[in-house]
Amino acid sequence: MSPRMMLATILLLAASPAFAGDEQAVRDADARYWQAFNACDFPAMDGLFTDDVEFYHDRTGLTSSRAAVIDSLRKGPCADPRMRLRREAVEGSLRFHPLAGGYALLSGTHRFYVNEAGKPEHLDGQAEFTNLWQSVDGQWRMRRVFSYAHGPAPYVPPASHLALPATALAAFAGRYRGDHVGGITVAVDGDGLKFTAGTLVVHLHAESPTRFFALEKDLRFEFIADAGKQDVPALTVYENGAVAETAMRVE
Repeated sequence: MSPRMMLATILLLAASPAFAGDEQAVRDADARYWQAFNACDFPAMDGLFTDDVEFYHDRTGLTSSRAAVIDSLRKGPCADPRMRLRREAVEGSLRFHPLAGGYALLSGTHRFYVNEAGKPEHLDGQAEFTNLWQSVDGQWRMRRVFSYAHGPAPYVPPASHLALPATALAAFAGRYRGDHVGGITVAVDGDGLKFTAGTLVVHLHAESPTRFFALEKDLRFEFIADAGKQDVPALTVYENGAVAETAMRVE
């Protein structure tokens, strides 16, 4: 077959309805797997691997066989019932690539969130993945799993914020002092606030009348007022959902 004819054949295969159906089937199987992963549903996860599955991880290396992969999940992210990982694909990142002979690749970027008893959910990190799927007896199963480029997820601030009147913003402006960072200055900055503590300077937008988020990193700020009074005597700073500093107003 000439190179030109081979190229035409490949293009026809890529555009065929059969491959389009395969893509939806693989995406559906992938969604079922991650739903089971989030719930630590081992029987459901087990049914979506081939017997000879191989899992390659940039931090833990190679895990071979379906039983070994399931055991690693049981002893890893599902080991502590008080803590669960929730996986979420980054919107628009999934890519499907059909392969001849009943195979396909699904790749993308996903993020992992930690849920601990009594604590707010927080983003733990993100990674890239490329999984080789195989059609076995009419069902798509993962045969090779590649998980790599694990690291912190880039911070994305909320897309919208609450517009507070200038008088409300002015009530939060002043100087505060915390046990860890020392002196803190809060100033009105346009339709938000500017927070300065040493070399840290971030700009704040309101998400409620007393709670703000930073544009530059995953920080939240809550101004606490005395009941029935206008002044704001305290400021609590949260990082990744946990209290990082409590500061009292000094001026």
